[in-house]
Amino acid sequence: MVAEIQRRAFSKKLKHDSTFWACYPHPRFPTLSITGDECVLNCKHCGRSYLRHMLSCPSPSVLFRTCSSLAANGARGVLLSGGYNEDGWVPLEGFIDTIADVKCETGLFFNVHTGLAPPSLAKELGRAGVDMVSVDLIGADETIKHVLGIQRTTRDYERTLKTLERSIPNVVPHICIGLHGGEVRGEFRALEMAADIDTAALVFLVLIPTKGTAFEGFKAPAPSVVGELIAEARIRFPEIPLTLGCMRPKAADRAEFELQAISSGIDRMEIPSAKAIEAAQHTGLRVRRLDACCAVPNEVAERWAIG
Repeated sequence: MVAEIQRRAFSKKLKHDSTFWACYPHPRFPTLSITGDECVLNCKHCGRSYLRHMLSCPSPSVLFRTCSSLAANGARGVLLSGGYNEDGWVPLEGFIDTIADVKCETGLFFNVHTGLAPPSLAKELGRAGVDMVSVDLIGADETIKHVLGIQRTTRDYERTLKTLERSIPNVVPHICIGLHGGEVRGEFRALEMAADIDTAALVFLVLIPTKGTAFEGFKAPAPSVVGELIAEARIRFPEIPLTLGCMRPKAADRAEFELQAISSGIDRMEIPSAKAIEAAQHTGLRVRRLDACCAVPNEVAERWAIG
């Protein structure tokens, strides 16, 4: 059954585009955190661990200096992120003017990780000239409660997508497969939610049972499950970029997730293994390199492409 869905999905990809983008965000598209390594929620899948790998920009002045230095050294853009507040969004309110100044001074492409941004924040991000927003999309109420620990529902995520769509030119939902402790709960529902807006791209992540988090020792979802969900997305969204992001298990089975994604019609992959690149070439795809975030719009990818 899964193999048949993947066959259909890969056929749809070839009809639309035979390119496989190998994406490498660092050093030309680094990730910054406006909260340092602090997060009020301390979600079970992260436990603040991923914030420690970001460049810390805890004040507007530090953000401006950091972005100016990055631009002077050849950066093309940044992913602006940070920990959540108690209501489930990244507290960007005090950084709006600085984002606008950086855009004016450097022209850096801004991808902002927002969380459940309220309408006022969405409007301000649009005013500042943010190019793209990345939104973690959860399709099951029980997962929101279990993993994030906040009293929100999928309706809040649906409203956030539509709110951001009104103010930001590119809205990119991110779906973490197996977020519920390795179980698949609301991922297929999340695909339906993404279809309700003009989705610019769709990014898939895979739960990593990370050391030091509540999910340490849990099992990641099977590669075949990842392949099935991506194939369903390819059939539902035949023309928008589908990408496999950097959050995916890095153990011996890493290549299995990548190969499943390729068989399912994925368009882009962040930091693919040599096996993945070989597999893409073997299936007749044209491999191109992009030194940027894997979710940037097609026209930006073409402008920055190598090969």
